[in-house]
Amino acid sequence: MIMIYSDENLLKGLREHKTDCIKFMYKDYFPLVKSIVTKNSGNYQDVEDVFQDGLIVLYQKTDSGSLCLNCTLKTFFYSICWNIWMQRLDRKWRLLYQDEILHEPVADHKNNDKDYDEEKLEKLRLYHLHFLKLPEECQKLLTYFVNKTPLKVIARIMGFKDEKYAKTRKYMCKNMLRKRIMNDPRSKLFVFYE
Repeated sequence: MIMIYSDENLLKGLREHKTDCIKFMYKDYFPLVKSIVTKNSGNYQDVEDVFQDGLIVLYQKTDSGSLCLNCTLKTFFYSICWNIWMQRLDRKWRLLYQDEILHEPVADHKNNDKDYDEEKLEKLRLYHLHFLKLPEECQKLLTYFVNKTPLKVIARIMGFKDEKYAKTRKYMCKNMLRKRIMNDPRSKLFVFYE
């Protein structure tokens, strides 16, 4: 059974990674995103992508404490997804109609808000997609590394013989992730930095 959440409880549940909150958002908010995208020349895959990107933005704002609602959460989420979809359409339009073809400059309608940076969200989605396909040991190891856990502590937690082996395993896992991302055809659209 899916519960009904107040905006405050939903945000708290998202911060705490509660699955029920995500399920609630899919049930209650997904149709809204579907309407935005499909009425503006998108397909079901686009709907799923925009919804996921919207969740990422909402989670980041909630987790950082920078979220200050002056409307309902549903309205706020709608505006996030609207901005994401409009940026995506703008990017698609620019890819189809380059300046050379039209012989006139294309206006830059990009939203300056870094939270809605379409390329950043695409990179993040690719990273998470391939990160979750790594062996569990690699996921744990890289998570410790990203959280700046010292190699000595990582070695102890993971049951490795020493720091040197932990460093070698980290390198192997990081390389495996990098190869998976670079072999994904979608990665050709971006420049990934070390």
